Amino acid sequence: MSSPATFDPISLEIMWKRLIGIADDMWTTVLRTAVSTIIGAAQDFGCEILDATGSSIAHSNRSMPVFNLVMPTVTRAVIERHPLETMQPGDVYITNDPWLCAGHLDDIATITPVFRRGQVVAFAVTIAHTTSIGGSLSNRTVRDIYEEGLRIPVLKLYDAGELNQTAWAFIRENVRTPEMVLTDIEATLTANDLGVRRISAFLDEYRLDNLETVVHEIQSHSEHAMREAIRALPNGVYENDVWADGLDDPAHLHCRVTVHDDSIDIDYAGSDPQRTRGGLNCTLIYSQAHTVYPLKCLLSPEVPANEGTFRPFTITAPSGSILNCDVPASVGSRVRTGWHLHALLFGALETVMPDRVQAGNGLMSSIHVYGQERNGSFYNAHFFTAGGRGASQGRDGIGRNCFPSSARNVPCEVFELRTPVLIQQRSLRTDSAGAGQWRGAFGHRIVFSALPGYDRPLSFFLNPDRLRFPAAGMDGGEDGPCTEIIVNGHLLSIEELGSGQVILESPDDRLELHIPGGGGFGPPERRDPQRLEDDVRSGLVAPDHAVVPQAADD
Repeated sequence: MSSPATFDPISLEIMWKRLIGIADDMWTTVLRTAVSTIIGAAQDFGCEILDATGSSIAHSNRSMPVFNLVMPTVTRAVIERHPLETMQPGDVYITNDPWLCAGHLDDIATITPVFRRGQVVAFAVTIAHTTSIGGSLSNRTVRDIYEEGLRIPVLKLYDAGELNQTAWAFIRENVRTPEMVLTDIEATLTANDLGVRRISAFLDEYRLDNLETVVHEIQSHSEHAMREAIRALPNGVYENDVWADGLDDPAHLHCRVTVHDDSIDIDYAGSDPQRTRGGLNCTLIYSQAHTVYPLKCLLSPEVPANEGTFRPFTITAPSGSILNCDVPASVGSRVRTGWHLHALLFGALETVMPDRVQAGNGLMSSIHVYGQERNGSFYNAHFFTAGGRGASQGRDGIGRNCFPSSARNVPCEVFELRTPVLIQQRSLRTDSAGAGQWRGAFGHRIVFSALPGYDRPLSFFLNPDRLRFPAAGMDGGEDGPCTEIIVNGHLLSIEELGSGQVILESPDDRLELHIPGGGGFGPPERRDPQRLEDDVRSGLVAPDHAVVPQAADD
């Protein structure tokens, strides 16, 4: 089975699915053993199998998309610092360096080599968003990476099976709720260990010395599919601009997309310089990851991604820019910039792919609650909740989906079990999406208070998006609304939001969030009358806001 000639299409498909299945089993292991809401409920993590060079082979179907490009980069960084010939069975490496890993300190990577007959033949890798990495609780106030928490260089967490107690102690003493953080890291180690054992069993079953021939075939198939999809586009240069909220001032993003035969170059020159505070900056690897993913969705959605998928793309951004920041820039809120790249690219390619692009998204919001109970224990939980997605040609927006993340909405019940918070209401909101021939998915209203009987101040840490710029409509569709934050009936301005900390002092206080819906696609007057009638009947479109459809042309 060691010759590529033996890999007929059916055998190759089976082997490919088997490797994806191993990554899926790793992912399920993390889900079942992690304890934080951000991993166990929001599912902000990913698992991948890579070859001995650090090239990706297969990732879990539920992996966070941005991590799928990041895991090869961080694995190659490990190999550069710890050459293959120095590795031993039982070694495990760890890092959260934003310029090597996933763009901010909260995402920790664990990398475990797989050995066969004394040689490294693969890696099992997991990246997961820890619930704390120390530093400031308000990303809006930080000025550099040093204020954002503990930065872990590439180092051995396990050396031939022996735990690096010094590294473990450094992590434990520099994070909030350390037992939760360390248990989540152990969940990723358990997943990697499962991956190592399953890959070894796979090699035994197929009598392979390594994965090289399998990898070549799989990656070539993915690369061919992507290049053929690109070849179907007209050659040309396509540009676009979008604005993100920024902090004190809006952030301007620009892209230049060059399609040439079977490859695409993306240049972000013209985007703003890096920001001096607020964590809005993206490292280059993070910008690249949030570029490849939406292009993969547009061009080759059916073929599993791996190293071959990435090869047709060249992605650049000027050093020192908001999309390629330099050390020691703050990066903790990089999603508030990076999550706008798909809209930037969709807008650039709208003229050549009008049937595939999507109007603007309401985007996801993260609410973080941290504090101390009367018994001295600490609570520490994140509540992820998605806005409505934008519409596309022929389809209304998908509801409450976290795109361009694959994170899940945290169930109210889970969040309430982990914190002294009561969610008074979570409901869809009337007129909270952009109208169009196809409308955006609706946003929603969430009301928080302290649990009955909890008589201590309750701190919420918010860093919302869409305060200035709503989800944009496309092809004549209307924009969605902006995010609104209301405390005891008072709508906060951007200036009043300040650091992002909202304190509920008494049990009667209320924090209310209006999460926006997506933009519409196509002129509202062209909407199907039956669909519009259904919208009004549902109560999600007010009768006086309904745009009367035009009569069909003869």
